[in-house]
Amino acid sequence: MKKPKVAASAGSAAARLHDRLYAAIPAFECIEGCTDCCGPVPWSAHELKQAGLSEPPAERDDQACVFSLAGHCGIHDRRPLMCRLYGAVEDLRCPHGRGPLEPLPVEAGHELVRRYKIGNGMR
Repeated sequence: MKKPKVAASAGSAAARLHDRLYAAIPAFECIEGCTDCCGPVPWSAHELKQAGLSEPPAERDDQACVFSLAGHCGIHDRRPLMCRLYGAVEDLRCPHGRGPLEPLPVEAGHELVRRYKIGNGMR
């Protein structure tokens, strides 16, 4: 029996790094239609590719994310690390009190960002 074909990026080092980082972030439910935390964030090359972009989106005059559409994220399942961290880390709390029962301690959140930067060749 032939093995199913897997997209080249699915098994790439960048994909594995991002999968590990994303898995370390506790999940929680946002308020339906709220985009208060949506703004400009850093993007890795892998995240750009996953979102179908060749470069980071231009910033809007109002500093809102270009993917914040009518109260919903247009790329929620492909959003960058910083979007995923917002509300899930003690020093990135949701202004409306949403978040996981046990948010990541500040040090753990900073460690994820450090690993993200190192793994993506960022400073």
